Amino acid sequence: MNPMPAVQFDHDPQREALEWFARLRQPGGDERQRKAFALWCQDPDNARAFAALESRWQQLQSPPARLRPREVAVRRSHWGKALGALFLLLLAALAYLYWPLMQRLGSELHTAAGERRSLRLADGSTLHLDSASAMNVDLRSRTRQLQLVQGQVYLEVMLDGRALEVLVDDARIQVFGTRLMIARNSDYDELVVLSGKAMVSQGGDQRMVSAGERVRFNPVRIDAVEKADIKTADAWRNGQLAARDMPLQQVLERLASYQGQRVWMMDEQTAYRRISGDFNLDRAGETLDSLAAAQQLRVNNLLGQWLIVR
Repeated sequence: MNPMPAVQFDHDPQREALEWFARLRQPGGDERQRKAFALWCQDPDNARAFAALESRWQQLQSPPARLRPREVAVRRSHWGKALGALFLLLLAALAYLYWPLMQRLGSELHTAAGERRSLRLADGSTLHLDSASAMNVDLRSRTRQLQLVQGQVYLEVMLDGRALEVLVDDARIQVFGTRLMIARNSDYDELVVLSGKAMVSQGGDQRMVSAGERVRFNPVRIDAVEKADIKTADAWRNGQLAARDMPLQQVLERLASYQGQRVWMMDEQTAYRRISGDFNLDRAGETLDSLAAAQQLRVNNLLGQWLIVR
């Protein structure tokens, strides 16, 4: 099956150097990570960006001019605390900004922001992964097991006599049909069954979902089963976001995610404003600008990572 259209983003050695700088200083690095870093450094632009970052860090660590013993101790104490706090703050910011990316790269199957891809598994099943999605797959046991780490997947199951289940954090979805869709959102996860049935279990609660139905769940509870609009739920596979009475913030978040960005809404009332329409995911930037203009919103870009919406 041919891959779906993808949106490509510019290579940014400085940003990637910051990611590697933070990643290599975390415990638990393995041989695969070291090989990936070596491969990344083969690009001269990448190597220069990382060397410049290392040089700036070494300058921060360099000792001050020689002073009297008491003055040295006081200054070292103050500078050490300041630099330590600055470094921890930098690591925390990098981890917050780039943890989703690092989590995707650590998964077996993943897509970049703006990319959609179809993959056929060894058992004949097919996964259609949305933008910025990640999955782990284990088909070796009597029960085939998938784990949706991030994003959204449309799953076409090949029946081979073995059970299949999908893990979403602590929730377990037992699949009794052939076509279903699972999505992870900022405040809830969702299962839509297109053919057959599936059972969602979490703690002591469970819901059976039949074809044409959907259910939302989070770490606290599983909601009641509802009827699903299949064409609307499936529109993303054709590069469309079909919003039907959807909160404005959710629409903006979907468009921003296709650019690798996150949204910060300054007005809660505006965030919950309901809108409907069909939006082009493959031209997410232009679509988001048009929507912001139509809704009379002011959007500011922060460090290429956040969209501040007023």
